[in-house]
Amino acid sequence: MSKLKKYSVTLVFVICLLCVFLCSSALAEDADTGAGYTETPIYFDGLLSCRGYLIGDNTYVSLEAACAVLGYDTDVYYDKEIDKLTVETAGITITAASADQYMCANGRYIYLPDGYIEIEGSFVVPAEALAKIFTLTLTEDTETGTIDFSTADEQILRSGDEYYNEDDLYWMSRIITWESGNQPMEGQIGVGNVILNRVGDARFGATLKEVIFQPGQFSVATSGAIYGEPYEISVICAKLVYEGYNTVDNALFFQTGRYWDSGMIETTWVAKIGDHNFFC
Repeated sequence: MSKLKKYSVTLVFVICLLCVFLCSSALAEDADTGAGYTETPIYFDGLLSCRGYLIGDNTYVSLEAACAVLGYDTDVYYDKEIDKLTVETAGITITAASADQYMCANGRYIYLPDGYIEIEGSFVVPAEALAKIFTLTLTEDTETGTIDFSTADEQILRSGDEYYNEDDLYWMSRIITWESGNQPMEGQIGVGNVILNRVGDARFGATLKEVIFQPGQFSVATSGAIYGEPYEISVICAKLVYEGYNTVDNALFFQTGRYWDSGMIETTWVAKIGDHNFFC
């Protein structure tokens, strides 16, 4: 479908939205979630196309509304027994559960620290997540939360089978499991970030495997524990690390318990997540 045709089809929808923005209250609360939000306009290629929801510092967009603007039909199914939402659109499957901090789209994992949110019966996701799924360029007015998506490079996110390197996932998921498998997702991602931050640093090793097996660094590598099966959540965290999500910036070390500086090297504390302190 051409861009012109897509925008023509949504013209009436846009006019209705304009009325909503002008007439409705600026601040609302969703009956289902209790989440306070401010409605904000969402643009595609400079054209007002649907409404967004500013919650805290993040702008959320209805997946169904965005897909309609892009010219895709959507089928949405919620399985209450297992708390799983499934969305079929554009030839791909998107799944999420309200208790999870991630969603899966075309076999790829997207970090959702606050889980998915439902507003007025619609599944809404952070604008950055939508941009990732459809390879859109996102421009945001940080003061108003207004988003403008450019569709110039639009394409469906490459599948997980094509994107993830199995050898990298093998080692990354195992080091995350045995160093932090009992930690929150944010902390497991942080441990993965530390490992990846070390790759290429002459002090640690040129490859992922060299970093993990560097003498004196990780006891699970020398004990053989690292060869055990990884936890499912740790595999997902490893994938999130390779998706570029980072919870500890440029940290190169992590340590259980109170932050400690040996005095042998200059270190800077970065964050405490769960039982781990991260520093560089």
